[in-house]
Amino acid sequence: MTCTWLIVNEASGSYDADVIADIATWFTDGGRPVDRIVRCPDETLPTPDKLDAAGVGILAIYAGDGTTNSALKAAAGWDGAVLILPGGTMNLLARALHGESSCEEIVARACAERRTRRLSTVEIGNNIAYVGVIAGPTTSWAKVRENARHTEVADLMFTAIPEAISETLSGPEVGIEGQTETFPAIFAAPRESSMALCGFTASNIGEVVAHASAWLGGDFREGPRVDLGEAARATLVSEAETIGLLIDGEAAECAPGDSLRLGHAPHNFITTCSPEGVDPAARS
Repeated sequence: MTCTWLIVNEASGSYDADVIADIATWFTDGGRPVDRIVRCPDETLPTPDKLDAAGVGILAIYAGDGTTNSALKAAAGWDGAVLILPGGTMNLLARALHGESSCEEIVARACAERRTRRLSTVEIGNNIAYVGVIAGPTTSWAKVRENARHTEVADLMFTAIPEAISETLSGPEVGIEGQTETFPAIFAAPRESSMALCGFTASNIGEVVAHASAWLGGDFREGPRVDLGEAARATLVSEAETIGLLIDGEAAECAPGDSLRLGHAPHNFITTCSPEGVDPAARS
């Protein structure tokens, strides 16, 4: 397998045709020219059969965490090497694999040395998260971030933020079976042999504002939180009929009684930094 394919999301707010051209140039400079660019959402994401038939050896993905998740789901079971590039707002998966390196640095190192690793995931129902799962009313902040991404300032100020604050302070809280405390949201992140669990707190307007700042700043994990330890499985409890989810930033739902569980990604991810060189926050 010798071909290199690149997936990009042309509908992303951060999409820049000049950057895509630069990425293609960097691959060529590294001796691995891009044979095809798959342009989402107009083109279908490649499946293992399609990748194998084309002889693809490296599948590079330049997109946000949500689009990256969809591309990985479509390619699940393919044995080639996946290169995640920082092409979105938070780029948490790219940071887990490459630290804070620039896109140009990542491509150069990946072309020079294809070193891969397997990653753990968080699963719930049929959903797989490579970065993490948020469960609870504070998932409404996803709408705030989406509006901010598209610079819909009026809707942000007069609709999205007030709704998110109201839902955060008054929505049914979520807990973990076996623990007494409940929270506006539970966050589960994959680690090597377990999930790291924490509860986001929002008991006053100051903490809500801190969450808003974290969301708009690009890393929701910076919001106020309580460490809930680690587990391979955690069952969600709530008085709500349904629990809002964010799977790597993309909205979904589950029911009380559904479980978060540790899984293992069916992919070989190219990494360009040693484990000790990765920002610890990227995997916690």
